[in-house]
Amino acid sequence: MLNGRNRPHYRLVIPIVLGAAVAFLLSGCMWGFVTDATTGDPIEGATVSYTDSKGHTDSTTTGASGLYAFDQATGPYPATGTADIEISAPGYDTLTTTRLIGYDDNPNATLANLSSFWEVRNFTLVPTAAPPAQIAFSSDRNGNNEIYVMDADGGGQTRLTNNLASDQFPDWSPDRSQIAFHSDRDGNFEIYVIDADGGGLTRLTTNLAVDVYPAWSPDGSKIAFASSRDGNFEIYVMNADGTGQTRITNNLADDGFPAWSPDGSKIAFVSNRDGGNFEVYVMNDNGSGQTRLTNSAGEDTLPSWSPDGSLIAFTTARDGNDEIYVMNDSGGGLTNLTNDTANDRHPTWSPDGSQIAFNSDRDGDLEIFVMDDNGSDQTKLTSNGALDYAADW
Repeated sequence: MLNGRNRPHYRLVIPIVLGAAVAFLLSGCMWGFVTDATTGDPIEGATVSYTDSKGHTDSTTTGASGLYAFDQATGPYPATGTADIEISAPGYDTLTTTRLIGYDDNPNATLANLSSFWEVRNFTLVPTAAPPAQIAFSSDRNGNNEIYVMDADGGGQTRLTNNLASDQFPDWSPDRSQIAFHSDRDGNFEIYVIDADGGGLTRLTTNLAVDVYPAWSPDGSKIAFASSRDGNFEIYVMNADGTGQTRITNNLADDGFPAWSPDGSKIAFVSNRDGGNFEVYVMNDNGSGQTRLTNSAGEDTLPSWSPDGSLIAFTTARDGNDEIYVMNDSGGGLTNLTNDTANDRHPTWSPDGSQIAFNSDRDGDLEIFVMDDNGSDQTKLTSNGALDYAADW
């Protein structure tokens, strides 16, 4: 119960508390949400900063809900007038904007409308577009086979490896941070990886046999390859760091050129197990369910899955010279995409599935070409007197 001695103190506290609350409300607050412009999902960890008309600056970061907030209790509230605001987050384009600050653009805010003292500013950020995917390829233009990359239009051709050995058959990791390839730089062909800029060389296999034709799994955790370590070429799978090397085919013929399906459940490969010429086969990722997809008198090799997994492009000699065909994932629906007297080989799909790169000797030496996915608009990307081949997009 209150007595006469503490009643005045009680009466004093109430106006102090109310006064502080009113002062805080009148001090204003700018807050809002930062979301993904594509999905609408909140962006956690986005940085929101401003410089207002009086030179005040402040910054904060968003929480798990995408919420940010500024108020005078933690920093200078944006002064009335214009404020330059910047919002940034990893993986998104930075947004810079100038907004009018005036208690929710209401210069006539009064105590009768306390909500008008709260600035609500929501922002959306656009995911940063991935750079156009480059094409990795092999070339002997500098005297021996090395790994190169180029832009999708043939520009920016850059050498990544530099040694006196033979570096061949590059294969991009799914996140495009690394390239696997085979090289005989240490005496016999082994599997190596390098960073996308040519640095960080790492050897993954070490034995006296031949290890070739690396192919990354879609999730980047494994690499399939062909090896002769057991007397003939078989398909093996290993972890991306080279550990856990496991044989998944086992027969007296040669199996090679593995290619993972986009969902990672299957591996296409070639084998001469049925009659002596190479045909395209498919199996589950553990080696089970091995099934023959092609059957021709000419060799069928170098399979490559379309990004949606519905088609497989491959090289075939069934018409007397090497041409590029596509078939559906069960081996039907064969379609000839190239048709000339030269040899067109080693198809590789663009990431969006709209184009196929390949190599051809139609101009006298092997060069890299690109065509639309229906075989139209065949365009030469490289042009020199050397061999450019084994493209991977």
